[in-house]
Amino acid sequence: MKLNTRISLLLAAAAAVVTLAGCNTFDSRAKQMSAVYDQLPASEQQRLERGAINIGDTPEMVYIALGSPDEKRDTTSADGTKTTWVYNTYWQQYEGQAWLGYRRVIVPARSGRGYVVFHEPVTQDVYRTRVDERIRVTFGNGTVQTVEQSQRG
Repeated sequence: MKLNTRISLLLAAAAAVVTLAGCNTFDSRAKQMSAVYDQLPASEQQRLERGAINIGDTPEMVYIALGSPDEKRDTTSADGTKTTWVYNTYWQQYEGQAWLGYRRVIVPARSGRGYVVFHEPVTQDVYRTRVDERIRVTFGNGTVQTVEQSQRG
């Protein structure tokens, strides 16, 4: 009974991940913002589909092109308030192996009588999640004022 419950929970979690992953596609964002997207010329729609943003784009256009930002920052100065959207990229970096201990292994003896016990080392690969800022978009007066994009090679 417990196994069926665990399998059901795992299937539900997998379905939720698939559903959430499907919600952040260009097509779903364009459909969500159809009032803005449908008013744009075809060349602008194609540019947004490529994920390209320009100075003067609105927050809705940036959302259609790039999706929701990982972080939003507000900056207030004498020139007024500016909002910055930050988009990150996430990746795993291999850090090596960690020694966990020993595992006891019991195998039949070659003679066919009894067993032989030996201990083998147990290790595990270690990865660290890394975050790099990919794109930073600053809005002022309701439009894109600056775009900073990292050039990772």
